[in-house]
Amino acid sequence: MAQTKIMTQQEKTEIGLKAFELKAQGKPDECERMLKKIPLSPYLAKFVKEHFEYFGSDFFEKYGWNLAEAEAVYGSDWLTR
Repeated sequence: MAQTKIMTQQEKTEIGLKAFELKAQGKPDECERMLKKIPLSPYLAKFVKEHFEYFGSDFFEKYGWNLAEAEAVYGSDWLTR
């Protein structure tokens, strides 16, 4: 599940703006998919992993979260450790 590309703030902003355009167009599912392209902050990803064990490590993959920044900080195997 390696997602190694670290996005710039500009790239994240552009994705966010596109997502909100989709929401305004009445496309909530497309909006959600677009927002999930923005990497979760490493802190948030680690918090979810540590405090919501019932989700399991496949939670992130199942729902399509971008973990590139967490993998850059914690290593590519951080979910399975």
